[in-house]
Amino acid sequence: MSAPIIKHDVPKHPDDDPDHPIPSLAVLDVAAILKSGGADLTIVIASPLAADERSLTRLLDKIQGYLGHIQSPEFQQEAGAPNPGNTTIKVLIHPDSSSEAFDLLERSKDWVLVNQATLKIELLDLAVH
Repeated sequence: MSAPIIKHDVPKHPDDDPDHPIPSLAVLDVAAILKSGGADLTIVIASPLAADERSLTRLLDKIQGYLGHIQSPEFQQEAGAPNPGNTTIKVLIHPDSSSEAFDLLERSKDWVLVNQATLKIELLDLAVH
């Protein structure tokens, strides 16, 4: 039996920008709770992320939101105590994103690790099926 897919209504937030590659800072893009404890959480950046300060700050803010979520009582009640072995934040990023965005993600790995998760970076597959 596969896990159910639940699409939640996303409340409007003042920082939302539907035209930005990171449109919402206040929501989890994809979350999968593991039966064995922990979770795989995914940030989806479906269009190229630029190197401007606003875009890179939004990326860090998005990661910070995920880290805050894994430290929340709600997450820990559902998924257990997070640790780098059972909790992953995956950034699925458009391959044409700026090199600065990729560098920032690489530099963020230790920050995420200290906050009890592993950061993985994967290129978004643009192939049309």
